[in-house]
Amino acid sequence: MNRDFAKFAFERAGRVAGTAGLVLALAACGARGKIDAMLDAAPKVVPDVPVAAPEAAPAAAPAPKAAEEEPMRPRTHPAAKGKDYTLLPAVEVAHNAAEKDAMTGMADAMGGAEKVYNGTVKKDAKTWLPFLRRALRSTNREVRIQAAVMLGLLKDKSPETVDAVSEAVILDRDPDVRAMAARSFLGIPSKKAVESLILSLEQDPYEAARSNAAWALGEIGDKSSVPALRKALSDPDTNVRLKAASAVLKMKPKEAVPELIQLLGDKSPMVRERALDALKAITGKNRGPKPENWK
Repeated sequence: MNRDFAKFAFERAGRVAGTAGLVLALAACGARGKIDAMLDAAPKVVPDVPVAAPEAAPAAAPAPKAAEEEPMRPRTHPAAKGKDYTLLPAVEVAHNAAEKDAMTGMADAMGGAEKVYNGTVKKDAKTWLPFLRRALRSTNREVRIQAAVMLGLLKDKSPETVDAVSEAVILDRDPDVRAMAARSFLGIPSKKAVESLILSLEQDPYEAARSNAAWALGEIGDKSSVPALRKALSDPDTNVRLKAASAVLKMKPKEAVPELIQLLGDKSPMVRERALDALKAITGKNRGPKPENWK
């Protein structure tokens, strides 16, 4: 596999339901008495031993209560509400036969997209940039994801590309597309993207989008993102906290020290380690992993 091409896999979660049954075997046995002896002239028969009544079956365990379903999260970013973000049909994305072939390949994440990038797009990036920006609005979600990946790999910092990807970070209705658009800014560290990435980090309902936004903000290194990154150090998702700590480690803002000290008590050992690294980088001291030693 060519190292220049980044493959990203997305897990599809499904529900698996099963039933279990309890089989009870009940046995009843009985025995007849036998004639012990003839005690006198008339035979005397020992009466039958009574048949034991079968033991009562144990009461069935109460059926477990159905697990309460987690409330459905909104798929869209709250800032997208009421905003027009029209997706384009294939005929408006692909303007010629070569672009149609590229779209077909991009829809195949298992290999076709890699061939399109290495065999076509990478060889003539300037020619393909307008197509990729249109593909970022395709009605096919996989094409949109691959367009974001390719734009990031091409590292094009033109205003048209930065604007197109920034819009996708917030306005795309699919969380995987938003997450990949945010990740694209690892290759396009443009300060023009900071506002959208901060909005993603602070408000996106999907942790993958927030995590990638924190990651990209660390690469860009704009100080205006520090308040959002400090808040993200207490995000409920472990990976978001880890990426935020990594960003703070890169940027070394002194004002993040209190949050980093708190993070030394995080449940994740990776987060704790990253927080300690950041504290050492910011303060120039090593007081160890115990939070109380830093206060």
